[in-house]
Amino acid sequence: MSDLERAPQLPEQYCLRLRCKEMYIDMGEPFHPKDSGSGIYWCAHTQNCLGPDGGIAHIDQCKPGRGCYEAS
Repeated sequence: MSDLERAPQLPEQYCLRLRCKEMYIDMGEPFHPKDSGSGIYWCAHTQNCLGPDGGIAHIDQCKPGRGCYEAS
């Protein structure tokens, strides 16, 4: 099996500005915010739990179609 086949597939697109604390822990593997154990997210643009549009910053909300979405 090749490395490409073993690599986890990203479930879907999410906003470039979406953050979670697990993103800052180096575990030696690529990280996707969907893998957040805490479930706590924030927007790097606003630096709080709400995006620029006033909506909640969350993996289920920060995706294409939202007005403030930025492609990663």
